[in-house]
Amino acid sequence: MIKELVSLAKLQESDTVLDLGAGTGALAIPLAEKAGKVIAIENDPVSVEKLKSRAGEKANVIVKQLDLLQYQPPSSPFCIVANIPFSITTPIFEKFLGHSSFLERAVLILEKGAAKRFTSFPVTNPQILAWRMWYDIRIKRTVMPECFSPPPSVEAAVVTVYRRKNPAIPSGHRGKFKAFVSYVLHDPRQPFFEAVGDIFTSPQIAKLAKALRMDRAQPICSLNVQQWEELYLAMLQHAAPYRWPKARKGSSKSYPRRKR
Repeated sequence: MIKELVSLAKLQESDTVLDLGAGTGALAIPLAEKAGKVIAIENDPVSVEKLKSRAGEKANVIVKQLDLLQYQPPSSPFCIVANIPFSITTPIFEKFLGHSSFLERAVLILEKGAAKRFTSFPVTNPQILAWRMWYDIRIKRTVMPECFSPPPSVEAAVVTVYRRKNPAIPSGHRGKFKAFVSYVLHDPRQPFFEAVGDIFTSPQIAKLAKALRMDRAQPICSLNVQQWEELYLAMLQHAAPYRWPKARKGSSKSYPRRKR
């Protein structure tokens, strides 16, 4: 399993790779044979001591003892290869896919239920949709509980995350896009024309439905990534700025707006 994870990561000597929840180094040490730098993050002091002992004189293994959600990601391109803690899967994804602009790719083991939610279609969760605008997330295979020691009570999955090569929306628009989809997707089954009715005029909605190759009564959650890109860019180009959803300070949710 470890060899498979390292192989999927396609690491080079120039890569910086993070091992989140590194434990005693079962992944970190093999990663150090392929990558230029391995940053192993582990909060448990006993595991940290074992990890440091296993790393020995490997100068390219940097061990950091801290809560991984408190860790500040590198401000230069990096990868992640990790068996992440199942209990904080969503916060980890939000931290590294929702906020960092430097994650290039990741190979992760996570709880299978979460893996299915993150890769399913249609997308009904604004947070997951925002991740998928910039990253391609895929399940590679199931990992049975007996592969772990001690075995968890649920199945896991190997998930790959690759930065999309040419996303139409610049990464600097993450906050504005999240406010937009949080507003539009508040009721995922709402018809398209109703979901965007406060943002676009009726004539604009008719033109948009035609441009997006969809029925105006189609559920808003049925849009694919390309259609979401086109819809967001259309808002920037054609909708009056006062109609744009605004994010609440410190929240991914947007303010409800009165119809004008």
